[in-house]
Amino acid sequence: MNEWANSHYTFENGDGTRYTMHLMPHVHGGTIVCVNDSSMWLAFENGDVKFLCGKQNTYTKKAIQDIMAIHWQRVAHAALEDSQ
Repeated sequence: MNEWANSHYTFENGDGTRYTMHLMPHVHGGTIVCVNDSSMWLAFENGDVKFLCGKQNTYTKKAIQDIMAIHWQRVAHAALEDSQ
């Protein structure tokens, strides 16, 4: 499994909401995202995000999509550095 899948992000988006996200690999693909210890989501590299449990809202889903886009860029960059 990719060590980058085990990641932690704390950030504040443009509307002032503060998020803490813990990422971990899912055994059947994708990345489990635990948000503020109040909801759990499954994110895929293609940008698809599925709600699993907890508090669901569209703002959290958008924040996950935003941070996962950054996360996948970091993963790709790390893989490129490792291959050189």
